[in-house]
Amino acid sequence: MTAAGDVEEHARTRRWAGIHLIALAALAARLIVACWSMRITYPDELFQYLEQAHRLVYGYGIIPWEYRLAARNWLLPGALAALLEALRGIGLDRPTGYIPALKDILALLSVGLVYASYTVGRNIFDERTGRLAAVLAAIWYELLYVSTIATPEVLSAYALFGALALVTGRASARRALVVGLLLGASIALRLQYAVPAVALWALVVIKWQWRCAVYAAVAGAVVVGFAGLLDAWSWGTAFISYYNNLDLNLLLGKGDVFGSSPPSAYLYWLTVGSLGVHLLAVGYGIVQWRRSWPILLLLACVLVPHSLIGHKEYRFIILAVPLLLVLLAAAIVNGSQQLRPKIGDLTGVGIAVALVAALSAAAGIRHGLVARNDRLVATLELSRRTDVAAVLDLTGHWADSGGFYFLHHDVPFYFQQQIHGVPMSAVRLLVSHVLMPVSRGTIPGFRESARYRTVAILEQVAPPQQYRRLADDGRKPGQPGLEERLGPGIEPH
Repeated sequence: MTAAGDVEEHARTRRWAGIHLIALAALAARLIVACWSMRITYPDELFQYLEQAHRLVYGYGIIPWEYRLAARNWLLPGALAALLEALRGIGLDRPTGYIPALKDILALLSVGLVYASYTVGRNIFDERTGRLAAVLAAIWYELLYVSTIATPEVLSAYALFGALALVTGRASARRALVVGLLLGASIALRLQYAVPAVALWALVVIKWQWRCAVYAAVAGAVVVGFAGLLDAWSWGTAFISYYNNLDLNLLLGKGDVFGSSPPSAYLYWLTVGSLGVHLLAVGYGIVQWRRSWPILLLLACVLVPHSLIGHKEYRFIILAVPLLLVLLAAAIVNGSQQLRPKIGDLTGVGIAVALVAALSAAAGIRHGLVARNDRLVATLELSRRTDVAAVLDLTGHWADSGGFYFLHHDVPFYFQQQIHGVPMSAVRLLVSHVLMPVSRGTIPGFRESARYRTVAILEQVAPPQQYRRLADDGRKPGQPGLEERLGPGIEPH
């Protein structure tokens, strides 16, 4: 494309200045979620990525089995570690500083979906659909919910949806390179998203020139190759983490260990989670398939492969949500035009947006959009204290705790499994503080120093001169079904 063509395309894509106001409103909503919420919905969110980033920067943390068997690539935790190191460089070296700061950065990144929704809606349908798609992406609770989460499927969804926004526009070598980088990043972050990534590359072949498709393929291969070299540097063999992850998950039998769901589960969850709104969007897309087929193609590439796998989690198909919102925007615009003689075009859109906003707000409250986990709040309080010598967390399983990412003290961090068989009277010889459900009362030798609704912090009444330390200090928790494979594990280079 010529320079004049680039200028023309830039002017066309930026002609609606209101998109920036929508993006600012979306950012404000996401920052509110980042500021008020304190939750870890998925254990992987913390222990596979944030905890490992903390371990890279500060030198200690819980090591799950994936990082003892070289079953995780260091691309995402490494990027998060770079952010934590940068935050430490400006003085945000405590959980009370780096946790909200990192959430704000992720919230800012998530606003890209608003711009991409506008572009996809406008390019595939029309200007009004693009504007409404941006509004829906700004207010929909599922996108708000994941806006502060750093997991592969969320970041891969951002990359793939951004690539779709570019592919539905005009062709250029520069855009092809960016598309390739985004597709490569999505595959490197979540291998299961290779199916929609390949489908998007096929769109490049169909809609653009072969030269652009080659540029995109090369750029994507560079990113994927970098992930392989990162494995070679950290684990000793290129791409070994991807192979081990597939091998161990198949060996582990996730359908038995982590639960399994029927093939229809994702469609059911999407329908129930949106009170049928997503189903309406799919129906409209099918009726208008001649225009919406790129979105339907990506939806199929996300839902079908994931539906064939027994172990299912809603977060795995989060890419489907912004795609469905674009179809919903198109359905609303089309419906308002059909009702124009009766209620007016803008009135119909306004009513629909109000209903969607009300539904989103109600569902957000129901799903704990701004919930504060008492266990995390209590752990964060311990991070502020200077007299923490060892901690015992009796409030639940280790995978639902805040880990050292929240605790931020290089001390023994025990859970119920580590003190199995140890009498409560001997706990005072092991730890200085205990996180205890308020329903369980207290422990001899301890007193309650703080309470956060359902969780109390207990501290020593008369601390011993020296604490005993158990061999299992909670940093290498076991995994049922894998103990025979864990052994001493593999240490990264």
